[in-house]
Amino acid sequence: MTESTARDLMTLEQFEERILEGERWIELVDGRFLRLNPPDDAHGDVVRNLSRSLAKVLKKSADTYACFELPLIIRKQGPTVRCPAVSCFRFEPGNRFAETDKVLTDTRPVLVVEVASTNERRESMAVRVQAYLDWGVTGVWVIDPVTRHVHQFHGNGNGVTLKEPQVVTGQQVLPGFAIPVSDLFQLPAWMKAQSVERDEEEG
Repeated sequence: MTESTARDLMTLEQFEERILEGERWIELVDGRFLRLNPPDDAHGDVVRNLSRSLAKVLKKSADTYACFELPLIIRKQGPTVRCPAVSCFRFEPGNRFAETDKVLTDTRPVLVVEVASTNERRESMAVRVQAYLDWGVTGVWVIDPVTRHVHQFHGNGNGVTLKEPQVVTGQQVLPGFAIPVSDLFQLPAWMKAQSVERDEEEG
């Protein structure tokens, strides 16, 4: 590695400082800082619909909770940090929500959910999924608002692709979780209501 290349690399500590300064949509790959485009409206709809369904299941769960946009340190040497839409963790003894107050974490989640909305996220998705699986994440879901498909990967086995009118289930990672594929891509009902009210006021 040349001296100029080494100067271009960022440490985990430096990356954490950027987050503490309020930066979002940033990642670190092999020590190189990446700035992602902000998620689009389709990305937001997916996360809102997914979080609503997750909440119903996790409220009853004795051992699992979710974090949103939490940066994950998937590798410390050649530091790599990814920031998926959702990460689900198991409760730790004596500290049931250990990850919720962290700026970033090296704790491995049991489930990672990515939303393939922007071009850069779509182009890097195969690499991202493989990195999560190599790290030991039990389940990785990729929700694609463009094709309206959901790709589920568990362990190192082959993935499964779901489309309308199929239903996404939590399988062994989130027992009891289920949402129709089509529901993930709908404008949330409360946003529809606001839109109607706004149109009526403007009309």
